Amino acid sequence: MLHNVKSTKLQVTLIDGDHPEGLNRVFNNLVAQPSDEQIASFQTILEGLAGGTVQEATLTTATTLTNE
Repeated sequence: MLHNVKSTKLQVTLIDGDHPEGLNRVFNNLVAQPSDEQIASFQTILEGLAGGTVQEATLTTATTLTNE
């Protein structure tokens, strides 16, 4: 079977003074297989821009399978 990554998205929950319960944001069209380093760097950038802390992140990848 041939595996082909169709899409990758990252959903993060940011906690700050205005959103103590968390603010969810989804980022689409990430690289096909982001490394842990890439995700951690992205979270650090988001924390700097938003002024909060990333509480949780969910990585979702859709893969197309074909018989070849």
